[in-house]
Amino acid sequence: MNVTLMPAFAAPSIDSELLARYDVLGPRYTSYPTAPHFTPDFGAAQLRAQADASNEDPIPHALSLYIHAPFCMSPCFYCGCNRVITRDREKGELYLARLYREIEMYSALFDRDRSAVQLHLGGGTPNFYDVKQMTEIMDVLARHFSLSRSTDREFGIELDPRYADANYVHALADMGFNRLSMGIQDFDPEVQRAVNREQGVEETRILIEAGRRAGFRSISGDLIYGLPLQTSKRFATTLDIVLAMRPDRIAAYSYAHLPAQFKPQRQINASDLPTPETKLDLLRLTVEKLTAAGYVY
Repeated sequence: MNVTLMPAFAAPSIDSELLARYDVLGPRYTSYPTAPHFTPDFGAAQLRAQADASNEDPIPHALSLYIHAPFCMSPCFYCGCNRVITRDREKGELYLARLYREIEMYSALFDRDRSAVQLHLGGGTPNFYDVKQMTEIMDVLARHFSLSRSTDREFGIELDPRYADANYVHALADMGFNRLSMGIQDFDPEVQRAVNREQGVEETRILIEAGRRAGFRSISGDLIYGLPLQTSKRFATTLDIVLAMRPDRIAAYSYAHLPAQFKPQRQINASDLPTPETKLDLLRLTVEKLTAAGYVY
């Protein structure tokens, strides 16, 4: 079960018996339609036909754009995302050349009077790219799509706090980004070492505060429960630290251990993973603490 909590008032409840009944593996949530629904029957011709039909709507919908930046400097062992581990910046440049060609081809399918009101850069680690490269990405997008200038637009980016600073955050705001999401996962040093992601509290706090000063409309922190060596006491400490930073949103994701599917997860000692009962306690603890602090589903 994954939960995203934001400041509000209603208090959620957790039905332990219901959660236990549905504690099974399912399709990953990160794409829609989910992966099992993708088939070779839908190709370029079908895509073009769908785009043409959407252009012909009496009032065509605005556009949403997603860009995947697959590169990471080091592997996080829990990760199941599509990513490439490298410190070779040249690989990033080669990817950008192909990305720009794809932007050009996709933009040709849609009428230019359709505003792009949503944009999200995910990964991988989008801040693998420096300010100059990120500016270039936005310039290419602006040449091919009508990027919204409305205050209601949602232009978001994911950041790894280990590879960004306050100046980088302010530069993103100048480019038009107004939503910021950063991975935290867990601040406990032993848990961090177990998943190969050692990240300091202060470097994370600096980025959250920089985002506020830069005028980001939404700042989100991502946590994962169910990681190796997590206990209720340790995760309670992480939750208290994150709550003190007061991000606008807090997303808590359930770790899915699938080492046969995701090679990096084979580096995790399965015996270090919390039991199902402990994992449920971690979820309950998360909901209780965040609800008490004014966050709900």
